Amino acid sequence: MSEGAPTPRWTHDLCVVWAWEHDADFVALLEAACTVRGLRVALVGPDEWRDLPARLDSGALRPRALLDRIWDWGDEYTAHLPAVERSGTRVINPYPLVRRIWNKPTMHWELIGHGLRAPNLVILPAYNRDPGLGVFDPAQLKILGSEYSVKGAHSGGSGVLKPVTSWEQVLRLRREWPDDETLVQDWLRPRQLGNRRAWWRVFYAFGRTFPCWADDVTHRQAPLSPRDEARYALGALRATTQQLAGLCGLRLFSTEIALSENGIWQCVDYVNEPCDFRLKSHAVNGVPDETVRQICAALAGWLARAAGS
Repeated sequence: MSEGAPTPRWTHDLCVVWAWEHDADFVALLEAACTVRGLRVALVGPDEWRDLPARLDSGALRPRALLDRIWDWGDEYTAHLPAVERSGTRVINPYPLVRRIWNKPTMHWELIGHGLRAPNLVILPAYNRDPGLGVFDPAQLKILGSEYSVKGAHSGGSGVLKPVTSWEQVLRLRREWPDDETLVQDWLRPRQLGNRRAWWRVFYAFGRTFPCWADDVTHRQAPLSPRDEARYALGALRATTQQLAGLCGLRLFSTEIALSENGIWQCVDYVNEPCDFRLKSHAVNGVPDETVRQICAALAGWLARAAGS
């Protein structure tokens, strides 16, 4: 650079901040997808993320965009957020939008208000706020049938749960997240399509959708083939996911959608971010490798367009 030339606005097109060992494969695929497009990638890994605030504030690192894979762990893993805001970098999924989708009651009513379907919902106050549920009538659970899904309002996915069949079980589970509301919903049993259960995880990445079969019992995933998508008339998967993208405003997320035994499409696990991108080749319940490659390509394509604008 010649003397007196202005300092470039951006040192890198993308910064990926990560600390979970199982993210290594995803990060490597993403870096490769970006490199082949001539994009500059800064990887801030398990041994480097603590230095991120200083690097951002000094200008040593000025990424055009940031993919943050650690901040949801809370505490010290959020120390870089003020520096990110000061830097002017574009966070791929803005923090306020992600915090909003973590609140499942908020998202439930948002979905219902926009014509999407989800299992019936009863909300119990946090145990520490109302231990005895003095004003709650258990008869309200009758709208849910005989089996329930029970989880905290800010918990993870529904696919790892077992059905609950008694009020006593609900009360016992409620103590496991004493500061969070408890969500009690219908237990959804999916329709059988051929030899598969009608349950999917759909990934949304920068305008594109990537549906995968996601068995709710084994948790194993497989790409949805164009043949099966046409054979079983599954266009609702992509349409629903695109609608969710419009509602939540995120650029990268996953959702779980099921077709119930009585033929009703249901949003089961509304919007998930960050996504679990463990590869199926390394984890039995991981995401199909080719799906992760396609998601990385979609992200890199978005970055390339941003760099050229």
